[in-house]
Amino acid sequence: MKSAIFTFAIGAFLCFDAASAIAAENDAKASLSKPYVTVNGAIQPNAHAEILLREQIARGVKDSQQLRDGVRDILINQSIMEQEARKVGLDKEVLVQAQIELARQNILAQAWQQKVLSELQIKDDDLKAEYDNQVIRLGDKEYLIRHLLVAEESTAKLLIEKLQAGAKMADLAKEYSRDSSTNEKGGLSDWSAQGNLLPQVAAAIKTLPKGKVAANAVKTDAGWHVVQLEDTRPYKAPSMQDLKPQLTQIVARRLLDAQIKALREKAKIE
Repeated sequence: MKSAIFTFAIGAFLCFDAASAIAAENDAKASLSKPYVTVNGAIQPNAHAEILLREQIARGVKDSQQLRDGVRDILINQSIMEQEARKVGLDKEVLVQAQIELARQNILAQAWQQKVLSELQIKDDDLKAEYDNQVIRLGDKEYLIRHLLVAEESTAKLLIEKLQAGAKMADLAKEYSRDSSTNEKGGLSDWSAQGNLLPQVAAAIKTLPKGKVAANAVKTDAGWHVVQLEDTRPYKAPSMQDLKPQLTQIVARRLLDAQIKALREKAKIE
C-alpha cells in the first residue's frame, strides 16, 4: 500500500513539475510580447529589445540602464524610419522585399543550425580520431620564417635579386611588404607548425637551409611571397584535453555539414 501511495506521489510531482515548466514558458512568451516602447501606435516588444541586448552583451558590453536606454533609442529610431519608409512605398520595391526575404531566410537558417548543434551528441571516439588527424596534419616541426608579400611577381623577383646581392629582408619588409602583421617586424612571423603554414610556403621552405631565401617567389591567394627560413625546432602538439573545445567545434561542424549535404541530396533543385 505504501508503495502505491509513494508511486502516486511521484507521478503527481512529475505532473506538477511539467505543468510548472509549461506555465513558466507561457509566462516568458507573454513577457516577451509586451511592449518595450510604442512609437506612433506601433509596438516594439520586449523580444526586440532582448535580441539587441543579447547582441551587445555578447560583444562584451556590460548590462546597465545606460545600455537599455540605448536599446530603447535604437528601437524608437528604427520604428520611426520604418514607418517613413512604408509611407513612401519602399516596402513595395522588389529589391527591398528581396533583402527582407533574404534576412528572414538567414535568420531561420542560423536558428536551425544552432538547434542542430545543440542536439549533437559527439562521442569521445570522434574527438580522438580528429585529434589524431590534427597531430598528423600539424607535423613534428615548427618554423620561424621571414617573408615579403607583394602584389606582382616582377616585384617579388626584383626583391629576390636584391636579397641575393646582399640586401637584408628586415630592411626591405617595411618598404615593400603588404603584410601589415609582419612588415614592421622585418617580415618576421611567429613560430608556426608545418601544418599551419600555407601549403605553398611550407613546400618552399621544407628543404631550405637556415638563413636562406627561397630561389623562387611563392604564389598564394594573398599575392607573391618572398620567403626566408630563420630557424626550425621540434614541435609537440598540445594534449587532446587542451584541444577539446577546438576538436568539438571541428567535429560538430563536420556533422552539421553532413546534415546539410543530406538535405541537399534530397532536395528538388531545378
